[in-house]
Amino acid sequence: MTKARVLVAGWINSAHVLAWGDALLELGYEVHLAGQEVPNWPPASDTDRFASVHALEPGSVPGIRDRRIGHALARVIRTTQPDLVHAHWASGYGWMAARAEARPLVTSAWGSDLLRAPPRLRLRARRALRASDLVLADSAHLAEAARQVAGRDIRVEVIQWGVDLTLNAPDSERRAATRRRFGIGARPAVVSTRALDPLYNPDVLIRAFSLVRGRVPDAVLVLKHPGDSLPPAIQARLDELGLADAALAVGFVDEQELADLYRAADVYVSIPSSDSSPRSVWEALACGTPAVVSDLPWAREALTDGENALLVPIAPEPVADAATRLLTDGATAARLGSAGRRLAMETVDRRRESARLDRLYQELLARAS
Repeated sequence: MTKARVLVAGWINSAHVLAWGDALLELGYEVHLAGQEVPNWPPASDTDRFASVHALEPGSVPGIRDRRIGHALARVIRTTQPDLVHAHWASGYGWMAARAEARPLVTSAWGSDLLRAPPRLRLRARRALRASDLVLADSAHLAEAARQVAGRDIRVEVIQWGVDLTLNAPDSERRAATRRRFGIGARPAVVSTRALDPLYNPDVLIRAFSLVRGRVPDAVLVLKHPGDSLPPAIQARLDELGLADAALAVGFVDEQELADLYRAADVYVSIPSSDSSPRSVWEALACGTPAVVSDLPWAREALTDGENALLVPIAPEPVADAATRLLTDGATAARLGSAGRRLAMETVDRRRESARLDRLYQELLARAS
């Protein structure tokens, strides 16, 4: 017997949304998914494990696109009659679910939907947050941003996305095999799995790596991008700096291959301008890989510079200095890698975070009944 019927609204080909749905399945819920597919990403597949999956078509007129999606989501809510709706991205699916008067409503903030939203989207996020019975955030910094955007007292709980600490764990044999498979070999590897959009500062990363190459001439930069090749602007920048032969592009990878990629790295780099407890950083730390992370509020809240990660300003020189230190100082790299693994085990264990989520759901469902 299932605990309850839950509709998860979000991007249905997002690894984050699918992982959330899987966590609910493991907890015994009947899970339905509804939302758009992110363009240029691999389509959602192997989703038969969910009770239903509803791909919402946006239409082509920008001014009315989101409202059309919202109307489609409202129809899905009427059809599936969920006991609880959980919307991801406050100014998007949270806003749509609020307009559909979904109750009880849980909204997960993802970071940039609150931290970098322009005025129009902040108003949408405010409506979603005020209509929600519970708001989830993955850092205290994001939780406070939610309260500020809402403009009044709301219920916010800090809960992590959760990391599979068995899948994401040190493994020397898999590390060696992965380095051979990706063509890294024995070369020192700087890896970034973050998107190549401006938010994540790929140009800063590439210029930093150019400095690293001057100090560690055989180093290689590994970038992940869902397309068949790197974006033209990124490739042109690599060519301009003479790094074309020192950069490897990895396309779409599944969860197992992603963990292998973290393990294959000598240094993991994540330097977005805005973020909130990203799962990718925690996964890299769980794999025992030392990380260089942009010095943002969430990082100062969760990490300790020099103890379990290196926190840096978003500029080529400090990023290069930190990466070079980890490539050339084996003792420091090993110490940070071990400390990062311990911190991930203490902080983002998926089973523990899922149990907390289950308790929160059950509390809302009990009140609704």
